[in-house]
Amino acid sequence: MASSVSVTAQTEFFTVLDDLLSPAQFDRLWNFIQIQPMKSVEALGRRGHWLMEDEDVLRGPTVGWGHPWDARFPTTTPIDDVMQAVVSSWELFSATVGRYNVDWSVFSAMVTIYRAEQGLVWHRDSEDNTGSYIYYAHPEWNVEWGGELFLAHTLEIPRDYGVFFHRLRPSADLPATTAWYPHLDNEDASELLLERGFGSYVMPKPNRLVIIKGGTPHAIAKVRASAGSNIRASIGGFFKKTSVRLATPESPFPV
Repeated sequence: MASSVSVTAQTEFFTVLDDLLSPAQFDRLWNFIQIQPMKSVEALGRRGHWLMEDEDVLRGPTVGWGHPWDARFPTTTPIDDVMQAVVSSWELFSATVGRYNVDWSVFSAMVTIYRAEQGLVWHRDSEDNTGSYIYYAHPEWNVEWGGELFLAHTLEIPRDYGVFFHRLRPSADLPATTAWYPHLDNEDASELLLERGFGSYVMPKPNRLVIIKGGTPHAIAKVRASAGSNIRASIGGFFKKTSVRLATPESPFPV
């Protein structure tokens, strides 16, 4: 962990740490992202998690700390530096997602890239997770480029609305409503979030780590056209509750 890492903000819903990696580590990570294998989220079978216009957001293989997904720490790649820094700084954000080796011991890490006009809809973490994190790995950002992380100030939306705060409409063949993806209809999600309609935003400042409390509604604002060819690159993942039993899915990436 970089000796200069510091807590920039901490609320009931999130913690922000800045200067997570050293300059040398940050440069190695940026080089790594440029050669990392990527697939669109639609190709990875995540249709519906993003709006249709955002389904070519790019994502890399998932690395696990304490559990194998596409790969397992240590990978001998610069993504190890991010994962090690997260674990080394856990006490700074334990108020948000709990204690390492008590509330969580396994977490994931994956590269995600958003270009201009792409973002992510409102959602919250699965109940399998104590929370999630985003580390900003792009070397430059401008406040007019968008891509902010939005966080709603509520933990009170009923669980039966699922991860995306959206349920299919009841019908004769589906009398019980089912939580579903919001890529075609988010009327109920909009109503639920507008009931209070306020929260916080965090800018995607390079070398910044944001930890999000499980259950907190959050979204990624679309990157603006003014960003041009500059991309919003992040390492992100989920802190798995120690009570959850994990399977190892078949990897969509060649190994």
